[in-house]
Amino acid sequence: MGIENLDIKSYKEIVRNASELTSGKLVQERQISKARIKAILNGGADGIKALLGNTMETSDADLLPAPNMLQSGIDRLAQKISGIPQVRVDVPNDNDSTRSKMRADKLERIVTNYDDKQNLNLQLAQASRWLPGYGFCAWVITTKRDTNGFIYPSAELRDPYDTFPGNFGPDQQPREMAVVRRVPRYKLAQIYPEFADEILKVDEDETADNNYSETATPFMSYENNREQGWEDNTYSGVRIIEYYDMGGTYVVFPERNMILDFIPNVLSTPPFVFMKRISFDHLKGQYDHVIGLMSMMAKINIMSSIAMEDAVFTETNISGEIESGQYRKGRFAVNYLAPGTQVSKPMNNMPYQLFQQVDRLERQLRMVGGYPVTDDSQSPNSFVTGAGLSELNSTMSLMINEYREIVKQALEDMDSKRLELDVVLSYSQGIAKKPMAGFLKGSAFSENYKPLADIAGDYNTRRIYGVMAGFDEPQKIVTGLQLLQAGVIDVETLQDNIDGLENIAKVQERIRKNKAEGVLFDSILARSSQGDPAATMAAIAIYEYPNEVTEIMKQFYTPEEPQMTPEQEALIQQQMAQAMGGQGGPPTMAQAFGM
Repeated sequence: MGIENLDIKSYKEIVRNASELTSGKLVQERQISKARIKAILNGGADGIKALLGNTMETSDADLLPAPNMLQSGIDRLAQKISGIPQVRVDVPNDNDSTRSKMRADKLERIVTNYDDKQNLNLQLAQASRWLPGYGFCAWVITTKRDTNGFIYPSAELRDPYDTFPGNFGPDQQPREMAVVRRVPRYKLAQIYPEFADEILKVDEDETADNNYSETATPFMSYENNREQGWEDNTYSGVRIIEYYDMGGTYVVFPERNMILDFIPNVLSTPPFVFMKRISFDHLKGQYDHVIGLMSMMAKINIMSSIAMEDAVFTETNISGEIESGQYRKGRFAVNYLAPGTQVSKPMNNMPYQLFQQVDRLERQLRMVGGYPVTDDSQSPNSFVTGAGLSELNSTMSLMINEYREIVKQALEDMDSKRLELDVVLSYSQGIAKKPMAGFLKGSAFSENYKPLADIAGDYNTRRIYGVMAGFDEPQKIVTGLQLLQAGVIDVETLQDNIDGLENIAKVQERIRKNKAEGVLFDSILARSSQGDPAATMAAIAIYEYPNEVTEIMKQFYTPEEPQMTPEQEALIQQQMAQAMGGQGGPPTMAQAFGM
């Protein structure tokens, strides 16, 4: 497919579309809200200033006694929803063949290989903070080259603070998206060396309208795999616009009115995956509506600290005259007072209502924000009633389930796009097979796969969370044993849900071996108790050499050649003679068996 056959937008079209996504009253209000929640959740002086106002000095903000409960709450929530749901590929009911099952298992390994190559575990940990914090999160579908030169489909996170989605359809997905972010100038020149002169030129007056053309910008397909690792944490680089729609991906450099890159979309859907928190009708973060509560808590904490300091360091009031000229304090201080002089300190008027108000606000914040006290390892008895605790935990459980459903749907969409892209890449590049490796269902794998044959247009996966997802390890073990005893789950399912249990197949093999050895050892002890000297010697050998149980048992249970009685030998000879028709002489083995 040549560049002349593509419906490529001009620079002005891209800028116009991106401007529509990044402007408007609602978008600006959302951006202000994102800036406030970003400062609070990042913590530090900027977070305190976002709560109390920007009139204070940074040094003063650093010293203010205002705990950041939102930062702690979002970390706890993210840790409960950041686990990668397991990938499953179902076999159709009408095609329950061994070949279909093997193909489904291989598709699961292919997708797991994708996850490992793009570090999905770390990306999802970050996304699990952005999703409740900003209210949404987005991945862009791209490619990644491994050390051996093979190109694999991948998904990269984009910072929601810089991301502006289009209108949402019935499927809760936008059809276009813009990302406006800053890039170090030198890094941008390294990524696009053909435009290095224009990028490095810092002439703000030059605004030549270089519309996209075949001569101005070379065609770039997925196979070129330009490195996109150019996040700028200093916020001091040049502004770049990424625009995504069904046609493809555009990278625009507004400073020079240039299109730096265009990647045509080879997928049947937009080249991104959007993850949106369920809200009423606007994009809202989990804690947007509790910032006022936290702000009031911070103010009351500050007032309480000031009140305590004033109560401890009260002033000294002197009625009369001091002959020494100054009232001295301390262990060896001596003050000379004129007759009739009185020294007094005011009564402590500590407003304990402030502390009660802090507890009340904290309870409201936790109830509304879904942040139970148990997440902070606090005893609920000192905070709320049993009914209140039950309500908190119930709210949190429902919230987590909803977030997990959002993550699950997004990853299934990501799987479909990556599988489709892998097929397209393999077809365009003429690649017959690729290596893959990973860890799935407790077992490591390393093999080759053929995208065109093994995927073959089947892009559907199913992401599932484990039976005990979200439990801590003690809860998993206790609950798992209860479910196992009740017959709800099997041993393999329990093993699959315990973190840190690697190579389940090997573990099961050892368990079966230990059970078999236990049965055989019990048999040896039973025979030994009946007076079998060989069994007694075997038991003694096992006691002395416990690591050689298998070899000792092999020696003990090696079957001996059966010994025939004279009657049995005579009967066999007679039968063999009859088989030979009464011919004299003993038959040969070949004759006896009809050979």
